[in-house]
Amino acid sequence: MKLEIASSVATYILLLLTNTASAEPTRICQFDPDLGVSNPLGMRAYITISEEDGNTTFVFEQFPSNIGNGQVPATIASQRFLTFYETDLASARRLMLQNPEFYSELVGYPDPEGFAPVNATLTCSP
Repeated sequence: MKLEIASSVATYILLLLTNTASAEPTRICQFDPDLGVSNPLGMRAYITISEEDGNTTFVFEQFPSNIGNGQVPATIASQRFLTFYETDLASARRLMLQNPEFYSELVGYPDPEGFAPVNATLTCSP
């Protein structure tokens, strides 16, 4: 009997931890090709924004590219994350638009156009 109770408690704790660890973002914004404009970052890079628990995270992702001289198959890809803590998604987008240094840090290079061209191609859900 004690073993059954201990097993049930352990199962309950495991389920609770699993459900807590897999929280879904409340909102996600990403490039929308249906807007009819091309991605200002090109076809191999994207920015995704997600809001979760009052924090907003921007992810800059570059898809894998082949590298090397062909002797050994190799690719390289990268992701950079920028998180605004205790900042909702709309406020974080305004910060990116108003402060070019945030955008430059996210993408890893200075961009004279800043975040505005990318921001114009994003669609959010829900």
